Amino acid sequence: MKIICAYPVNLDAVYDMEEDSISRFVQGADPLELKSELKGSIRSREDLISSLLYCMQQGSGAEILVESQELAEKIEASFPWSFRLGGNAGIMANLLAELGARPVLNAPALEPRLAALLHPGVGIPVSGRLMQPTQAAERPGLSSEVLHFVFQFKESDRIPSPQGPISAAKDNRFIATYDPVNTRMVSNQDFDAYCQDHIQDIDGAILSGFHLAPRDRYREIFPPRIEQIRSWKEANPNIYIHVEMGSFQSQKIARHFLRLLEKADSLGLNEDELETAAGKCSYPDLLPSSAAADTSGSQWQERMQKAAGLREHLGIFRVSVHTRDYILSIMEEGKITAKEELLSLQKGADAAAALAATGSAKGMPPDEINPRGLEAKREFCRQGAEAAGVGRGAFHKRDGLMVSLMPSLLAREPRITVGLGDTATAATFNQELQAIKKSRI
Repeated sequence: MKIICAYPVNLDAVYDMEEDSISRFVQGADPLELKSELKGSIRSREDLISSLLYCMQQGSGAEILVESQELAEKIEASFPWSFRLGGNAGIMANLLAELGARPVLNAPALEPRLAALLHPGVGIPVSGRLMQPTQAAERPGLSSEVLHFVFQFKESDRIPSPQGPISAAKDNRFIATYDPVNTRMVSNQDFDAYCQDHIQDIDGAILSGFHLAPRDRYREIFPPRIEQIRSWKEANPNIYIHVEMGSFQSQKIARHFLRLLEKADSLGLNEDELETAAGKCSYPDLLPSSAAADTSGSQWQERMQKAAGLREHLGIFRVSVHTRDYILSIMEEGKITAKEELLSLQKGADAAAALAATGSAKGMPPDEINPRGLEAKREFCRQGAEAAGVGRGAFHKRDGLMVSLMPSLLAREPRITVGLGDTATAATFNQELQAIKKSRI
């Protein structure tokens, strides 16, 4: 299967939280400017520290733009980084290639160090044909390098602050991004032309990176990309298009983006992004009314209802929410069966767990089911959902909708916390697309 992967791909500079280095960085900041709060953008050392303090205290993740190259250079010089493949599209393309698909990757800033991290099965469009990444990187004019600074912390990691040491509530990561290429959602002529000329041969597309658009430029950046998606769908109505939302800089930008999604089939979010996107959307009658009354305070049920309400509001085929404890999926009946969707979700959850536990999505996933996810599944079944007879998930059908819940697996000592959502999304999408193609035969 040929699958378009766009738009962001970059190098991640990863720093595993270590108290000495972060303490030195904090000591150079103005203590009066340090607060535990998530900034809209990073204009100073103090903004970065304040946002990192907030994420650690909440146990939450975020990605915030660094406003200047000078500040980015200071950040790069302040920590001992390790480098790996980053960018939603790059991570998903690599996994899809490992799974046997033929991803077509948008990579307008492909330098040798980045190309070496891409799977040789990832196709880079060059003059009407697909080349391996290391071959494509040899072309002149593509020497720019984009770095995203990933501060990876584990539960109980500590960081000093004027109010005293702050400990991380959960494993997570904070990303500070200076990236003038991906923030503009740049694509090159080779990629655009290849997709246009070969769209009839392409089975699906996974699109992301809209959340990187700056506050002052998103209205000019979004329309060309949305028009590109529209042209693909009009030329090939059978192409299956999934969009990952990402953590937008403001709710206003997120809502503006969602209004443009008419040609997408599927939308993916994490739990924080769902709160931003759904607003007051809800589908309170998704489960039997008697059961809903019994567990009105259940977090998984509230998320399920919001996701269903968002799907109805957007008028798209599917909305999926990937969380630490489980993956939820709400879709219209008809394209794939409940068993096929649960298998797809389990493939995604297992790949993410394997990446967290071993450092590779192709590694052996842990065998412990996340207890919170397992309890959510049990509640779901008590409310009328049924297991499909395979795997560990459950589903429920109502009003032409198919609602699925898949508990995650628990990685007790994670080696990686970045890219888990992208990994789950790509593995799920690959399995769904196989099922959709099979149903058309």
